[in-house]
Amino acid sequence: MTRSEFKGFVERALEDVIRLAEQHAGKALPRNIAFSWLGQKSQPIRESISDVIVNRVFMDEEHIYPCVDIGVGDILEDGTLLIVSNVASYSPRPFGKNWTDRDGPFVYIIGQPFLNKINNKKVKESSAFGFIIPEMNKLKS
Repeated sequence: MTRSEFKGFVERALEDVIRLAEQHAGKALPRNIAFSWLGQKSQPIRESISDVIVNRVFMDEEHIYPCVDIGVGDILEDGTLLIVSNVASYSPRPFGKNWTDRDGPFVYIIGQPFLNKINNKKVKESSAFGFIIPEMNKLKS
């Protein structure tokens, strides 16, 4: 997979994680997004998000990080969806299926802060970021 093809793959994954969050929210969500790597305290990135992800995950055509959690983590005060991601510490390898049996490195997640907000739950701030992996119940044991 070329860098350009992988960028298109990332852009489709971003749309897919928003659709997954919409299923859990039971309503349409905005396509205005920001991005943050989990564990980083910097301001969310609001431009060239797919490029930022490609630059971190895609080394070259034979070296792509194989396990990357990604999903809607929160809704910011201005209504922007915050997409969050984390690259697991596996060595890069050729593009292939991940442990969820999905093509590519992305494991779709939904952040607990997002789930709390759509369910009108008040939860005090925590330094730990919790999330669910909706596909877990579909996997064979």
